[in-house]
Amino acid sequence: MVLAATMAASTFAIVVFSVLATTLRDEFGVARWQIGILVTVVTATGAIVSPASGTIADRFAPRHVTAATMVIAAVGFLSIGLVPGYAWLAAVSVLCGIAQAMANPATNRLIMSQAEAGRRGFLTGVKQAGVQAGNFVGGILLPIGAASLLGWRGTVASVAIVPAIGLLILWWLIRGRSAPPLHPAARDRVTMSNVVGRLAIYGAMIGMAAGCLLTYVPSFAEESFGFTRGASGALVSLFGAVGFVTRLTAGPLSERVFGHHRTLSAMALLTAAAALLLAVAPSGGWLWLAAGLIGLGPMAWNVVGNLAVMELSPEGGAGRGSGMMMAGFLGGMAVGAPLFGGSVDVLGNYQVGWVVVAVLGIFAAWTALKIRAEQAVG
Repeated sequence: MVLAATMAASTFAIVVFSVLATTLRDEFGVARWQIGILVTVVTATGAIVSPASGTIADRFAPRHVTAATMVIAAVGFLSIGLVPGYAWLAAVSVLCGIAQAMANPATNRLIMSQAEAGRRGFLTGVKQAGVQAGNFVGGILLPIGAASLLGWRGTVASVAIVPAIGLLILWWLIRGRSAPPLHPAARDRVTMSNVVGRLAIYGAMIGMAAGCLLTYVPSFAEESFGFTRGASGALVSLFGAVGFVTRLTAGPLSERVFGHHRTLSAMALLTAAAALLLAVAPSGGWLWLAAGLIGLGPMAWNVVGNLAVMELSPEGGAGRGSGMMMAGFLGGMAVGAPLFGGSVDVLGNYQVGWVVVAVLGIFAAWTALKIRAEQAVG
């Protein structure tokens, strides 16, 4: 519960900007690319902070870093609900980016302190499934809440309840227990392995693709096929639900059957397939299939990527390795979302952008095949 709540809260801001994109544009009188900028603020902040947050996760008790992550996420959502204008909305989104940067290194170290290698797949799947649970619930409840007496502000502010509950559960679980000692290597600077660099490159390409897909599929559905806001939110819920199941199962399968490089390559190809389907979809019904592919690919890769980092990073460097990988992923999201939105504003269609996303998926698949356990030499 703590792992899932941490991941859900730390990544939920992007769901807010995706599902409520039209609402935010109407509220603040902004263009599509400016909604993309909100995603950029969150993800660019995450990319910049991730390496440092990984080092912090290696140096301090995982439970303390996890608690700090949830506090920052809660403050971020409360702040979003109170902003008077678009500039303030972009400014407070920085808090959500810091929380997103801290979440994976903190929770990865927490898993490593509780489970040995070979038994981490399920726990990693559970914690990463928290992200997709947030997508699923957000896709359904955000439109309903925005249309209720709470309005979009009260609805977003109420999301702070999730990290608050996670924080209380964490406090209850650890009360009276002393913090486990850190491995001596965690106090020294650890050289990163080649495989972490490749994972960061893979993450950057998937991040660009995921930023485009998560941010603009609802708008694409509404503007190109006449989806209602509730129906477009249901698309987000669908790839959230599929991603939830995939995240629970992909870790053990990758760990014990397929190998991380093959699983990551397959997920990248599914990303490409989803984008191509969006580019050529003759009717709105095809978007539901594309949403399912998104849940299987870019919405689930983090499980396998985090397992690879935990298993293949040099001893004492898993936190920093997680931070480097997430810096690539979040940096990719930061670049992808506004560029995609800008291309739609300039070209007047989404199809060109979807084709570019498909190309990114193909290159990511090729990069993943080069990730091998024997390359992890620290």
